[in-house]
Amino acid sequence: MSMLAKVGRFCRDYGVIYTARKVLYRTYIKYYLGGRYCPFAISEEERNKQSAWVPDRKVKISIVVPLYNTNEEFLVQMLQSVMDQTYADWELCLADASDDEACRARIAELVHKAQEKDGRISYQRLASNEGISENTNRAIEMSTGDYIALLDHDDLLHPSALYDVMQQINYHQGEFVYTDELSFDGTTNRVQNIHFKPDFSPESFRSNNYICHFSVFSRRLLEKVGGFRSEFDGSQDYDMLLRLTDEADNICHVPRVRYYWRIHAGSVASSSAAKPYTIDAGKRALEEHLMRRGIVGRVQAAEGYGPFYRVHYDVPQDTKVLVMAETERLAEKLKQELSGLPYEIEIHPVVQPRFDVDEKQFDVIVMVRAGYRPDQPDGAWLTELLSCLVPRENMVAAPVVYDGRGRIFHAGYGYRPDRPEQIMSLYRGVPGKDPSYMYRLAFRQNVSLVGGAVLAVREEVYSDWVEENLEVGTKKWNGWGAFSDQTWFSFCLKAKKRWGDCVYTPYVSFTKLQGLTWRQKQRCSKASQEHWHLFFAMWDRMLKKEDPHGNPGMNIFGKYYFLGKSNTLLL
Repeated sequence: MSMLAKVGRFCRDYGVIYTARKVLYRTYIKYYLGGRYCPFAISEEERNKQSAWVPDRKVKISIVVPLYNTNEEFLVQMLQSVMDQTYADWELCLADASDDEACRARIAELVHKAQEKDGRISYQRLASNEGISENTNRAIEMSTGDYIALLDHDDLLHPSALYDVMQQINYHQGEFVYTDELSFDGTTNRVQNIHFKPDFSPESFRSNNYICHFSVFSRRLLEKVGGFRSEFDGSQDYDMLLRLTDEADNICHVPRVRYYWRIHAGSVASSSAAKPYTIDAGKRALEEHLMRRGIVGRVQAAEGYGPFYRVHYDVPQDTKVLVMAETERLAEKLKQELSGLPYEIEIHPVVQPRFDVDEKQFDVIVMVRAGYRPDQPDGAWLTELLSCLVPRENMVAAPVVYDGRGRIFHAGYGYRPDRPEQIMSLYRGVPGKDPSYMYRLAFRQNVSLVGGAVLAVREEVYSDWVEENLEVGTKKWNGWGAFSDQTWFSFCLKAKKRWGDCVYTPYVSFTKLQGLTWRQKQRCSKASQEHWHLFFAMWDRMLKKEDPHGNPGMNIFGKYYFLGKSNTLLL
């Protein structure tokens, strides 16, 4: 599709003003802000400081690179980016499977010149091209390091890449480490896109391989899961990373751009259609991941998005669900709407601000607020929320909520350590048709906080929180009310303390009805402000840390990438 056709489609789908902002911001990032915020060079002072750092233990990192008819200019730049690393204990293992003899001879000559400058570079000519997976395995066989790092033959490493990875290995015992990355066109200061990644987010990772580059993992972990598998060529990295993260005890994330992914004709970065077989290979890799984890579900490849996926988790029909409605009228409506579902469901209205704690055992507690309308019939929203909670690490789930104009009203919340008493709504105001940054509004994602129309929470998280907030000698909850934002966010933070995750799903949605709800009116009251102060005091230590599903880079780039009122404060 031509650029003019894309702009025309955007204007039809999102409006002229929104499209103009999108084009303007993308241009601003490409030609100014991206290169300024993510410079490829570092100062001499910083280089000397990093080079002088000594880790607590000796760790050699083997950078493995399979070569295949590599562009000479790209090869020279890649070699130089490795030799410029501030962390010195590395080796570069090059396995050359080029089948163009002239190209192969030139590659050998260029590598030989680099070896004369730096003895840490190893080079091996392979007898034949066995495909990307086996070629990478041959490079791994050349390695002697404690950790393995993956680098493509036409990409670049930031000078601090290995240094920052080593910080995670040395101080946080990182067994698997990954960094942020950007794609560039021509020169590194022409930034096409910047991928600000979250800390490890299992549900997001099942939607697509957001980890990608730069990935570094221990040799012990490699020996445990085995090497690359040729039957997954095209998505061999996704298969490998799924297996590694399934087994890793400590997964660490460097929230800085340390990998520069070159865009050129035929590269995966240039087009999702450049290697269409990647989609099927990724689907099979994800299916094997589910089998290893003992998760029953079906993987569906997303049409029109490249290598993205949806997992249809199987919800056990004996699942016991307690649905708590904000009003009696809503409870009666839900009884009719959910009557055809195969689960064991009890529906009760709850009087604000307290409710009796039901001692009957349920698997999932679902809280439904008044003032919202489901967009799918026959209780499909409940089935999807229960599906989200099938993986054991997912403990809280909520659907996307739209306003009356079809724009995002709720799609998760985040927080920042520099604003410890503020909660920020993500994506608010983004048109519903826009998949947004990195397609995050098109697929399930992990976020730190969820809210909106409905909240589904595992019984163990719910019970822990309720029991901590009972009146002494009673079975009454002495909290903020079952449907308050403070309570719902507390469920999310309680889940995080239990090493669990929160998920929002775009596969079902609600629409906010017109008019102020009782809850919205109460937010402005003096009592509500006091409740918020108590909430922030209670969760002070967690909220003063970085949001694990956010990224410091979004503090600057959020308004350019989200294009909504992403910094709208809840308070």
